[in-house]
Amino acid sequence: MLTGIRLKEKTKPYAKRIEGIAHPIRLSILYLLAFKDFPLHEIAENLDYPQNLVSHHISTLLSSGWVEKKKWRRYMYYHLKTRMLFDWYRLFAGTPLEKEVISKKLASKGQSVG
Repeated sequence: MLTGIRLKEKTKPYAKRIEGIAHPIRLSILYLLAFKDFPLHEIAENLDYPQNLVSHHISTLLSSGWVEKKKWRRYMYYHLKTRMLFDWYRLFAGTPLEKEVISKKLASKGQSVG
């Protein structure tokens, strides 16, 4: 178990990432991008928000590392960086919480932790 400065060093990078998703619109964007990549106008249409508002929130997601963009034909497409999800997992790796979650998942499948 980490404490003090080492714990602060481990958790500090995650604070900016949490700030990056700490809004219902940004969480909605991430949810959409979990299905496929979208251009800005389609994200705005799916969420029923003005394009300039969605653009503002996508900028926050880009700067906090949750989303990346790539140009394809006429449009810029936005993509959820799956690495970010694995980074969150790593924060809790080796903790009792991780073991509890794994145990519950295995138990739901009729297996046990070996």
